[in-house]
Amino acid sequence: MDGVGLTSLWVAAMRAVETDREDAIIRDPFARVLAGEEGFAVMVKGDPPTSVPRPPVVAVRTRFFDDAIVASLGGGIRNLVLVAAGMDSRAFRLELPPGTRVFEIDQPAVLAYKAAKLASAVPLAERITVSVDLRGDWPAALEGAGFSPGERAVWLVEGLLTYLRPEDVKTLVTRITELSAPGSEILFDVPGRSVLDSPYMKERREFVASLGAPWQFATDTPEELLAPLGWSAVVEDHGTIGHQYGRWPFPVFPRGTPGVPQSFLVHGVKRG
Repeated sequence: MDGVGLTSLWVAAMRAVETDREDAIIRDPFARVLAGEEGFAVMVKGDPPTSVPRPPVVAVRTRFFDDAIVASLGGGIRNLVLVAAGMDSRAFRLELPPGTRVFEIDQPAVLAYKAAKLASAVPLAERITVSVDLRGDWPAALEGAGFSPGERAVWLVEGLLTYLRPEDVKTLVTRITELSAPGSEILFDVPGRSVLDSPYMKERREFVASLGAPWQFATDTPEELLAPLGWSAVVEDHGTIGHQYGRWPFPVFPRGTPGVPQSFLVHGVKRG
């Protein structure tokens, strides 16, 4: 794998490291095998040892999305759609309500790799893989796999938007909207401009670009992606949520504080 597919192995490695902590805020027993040697090798290059604490962005967003998904499905939604699923193992590790269907959309090579790594694992819900590139007609492929736009769904777009061009972000959100019944929910993360523009992130930007997955999108107003399309949204920054989990190593500042890099976690609900 290369590009965004390769970064998914890196993310799995970070989830594995978090899982091994005594004070872990997530537990992903599949992360280590999904990361493989390649994922840990990428992590070492992308996150070399340093005396400066690193914000646990992946752990925080994983826990935030886990909690939101469990709550939403517990409220009666029975479809979970993982857009660019990567090494997501939620179908195998979350206790999901009976009747839940988990649709995993990703490139064929990514899903084939994942299938080989999890060959002996048993999903805890009905798991349906949709092998298609997001640049293609993935809505048709999703419906062909049994997804019904007339039913409410939770859409998770984790760790993806920053790798897309701005126009592609808008297209993706529009397509999700077209497939979403009223009461559907969407979860995504996105960096603020302050993160992409920060000189402290220069080496990271160069590294992900070398993997074939350059950062291209950021916004300080993620709710503006949703509001024109009929979604209500709650926006939190990673620092605030990480502080609530007791794991943020830096002071937390109000959203939009000048000079403070911030990235966001978004939970939207499709209005009727």
